[in-house]
Amino acid sequence: MNTDSPIERYLDDLVRALAGRPPRELRALLAEAEAHLYDDADAAAARGVPREQAERDAVARFGPADDLAAAERALDRGRFASLLRQLVTSAVLLGGIGAVAVGVSGLVAAVVRAAGGSHALVGVRPGETLSPADCTRWLALNPTAGSCRSAAVADWANETVYYRLALGVVGLLVLAVGHWLRRGRPTSRLAAMIRDTVGFAAFALGAVGTLLLGIDSAVRGTGAGQWFTGLVVAAPAAGVFALLLLRDLRSFEQPAARS
Repeated sequence: MNTDSPIERYLDDLVRALAGRPPRELRALLAEAEAHLYDDADAAAARGVPREQAERDAVARFGPADDLAAAERALDRGRFASLLRQLVTSAVLLGGIGAVAVGVSGLVAAVVRAAGGSHALVGVRPGETLSPADCTRWLALNPTAGSCRSAAVADWANETVYYRLALGVVGLLVLAVGHWLRRGRPTSRLAAMIRDTVGFAAFALGAVGTLLLGIDSAVRGTGAGQWFTGLVVAAPAAGVFALLLLRDLRSFEQPAARS
């Protein structure tokens, strides 16, 4: 092989123009360009074109090295913008899923309250003194409660159930926005892995946190149901995202299809 041929000089220029790219990516681009150029020159030489001329023509048809490098940089910017869009969309979807999960825990809390009363969800710590101003407000909201503590527990139970349900409704709206943002656009393997990693971590931490808070509330006698109703939603959600993350990891073992 002539190391000073038009194709070899062009490949040297291409290496300089693509300087700074990851080594493996640079090698792949260089190998693709080299194969295309030599195939073109070989075909022309087979038709009787002098070798030197065949290589110069192949280089001319391929285009200047600087133009190719600029096109690759533009493609990189497009990939980055696409990844950023996918991450923003994934963040919106994760926020919606989290809010809906809170709403589902509100439904569970409503069932627990219907079966075991407000004290199954929340409670006043033994020995805790409630302020007269708060008692007045709670009794005004629930005149039939009979005592300040009962009125306080009823109010807290309402907040536990209805605030969560309201957040769940917001979550459904956020999911609708996230679905609109996607509009059938595919999600890259990298963006999917980031999304599922964040989802798994968030729900796993939520499950551990609600478990510990539930145990603490049970020991203190302040109503563990408010926490355990969150646990029964967070733990399965963490399991689902763990399976999705495992799928993502397995997909990375498969080579990506070249376009």
